[in-house]
Amino acid sequence: MDRALQLGGPGEVLMMEGKRPTPIVRDPHALMIRGIEELERNHIEEAAGLLRQSVELDQSSFHAQLALGVALTKALEIPEAERALEAAIRLEPRNFWAHLRMAEFYQRIGVPTKSQEELQIALDVADTSQQRKTARELLEADQRRNPKRAWRPDFMRRWRRKTREP
Repeated sequence: MDRALQLGGPGEVLMMEGKRPTPIVRDPHALMIRGIEELERNHIEEAAGLLRQSVELDQSSFHAQLALGVALTKALEIPEAERALEAAIRLEPRNFWAHLRMAEFYQRIGVPTKSQEELQIALDVADTSQQRKTARELLEADQRRNPKRAWRPDFMRRWRRKTREP
């Protein structure tokens, strides 16, 4: 590395390490598109990094928040994923895909009651018969899986009870 700096500066370092220089991108939409492409290629860490940058530049982008939530869920970064998905729902509360992804998130972390609530909301806001079919199938699959599932405590139910008591 020191030798590369002596030979030709930082550009030479990049070429000697086998990497090509990546231009700095300040366009949140371009970062979001690249992040979604990386997510489709199953390059989860790269996708999460690009989508984080996109959200930092434009926090009001529904699609960037939603894609970030999906990427972080796949990366098992649970608290951040939940915040991103909640932000997407706040931006577009009647969006089917946001509620569906939140339901899948809750399924993944083992909170079936919240998952079923989100699936019901997704079913209520669905615009097309295909969306309703998707939500119904997931809801039915979750209900079939429930009796077979090993018992896990659902802290949301207990927390709700405590907040209601005076």
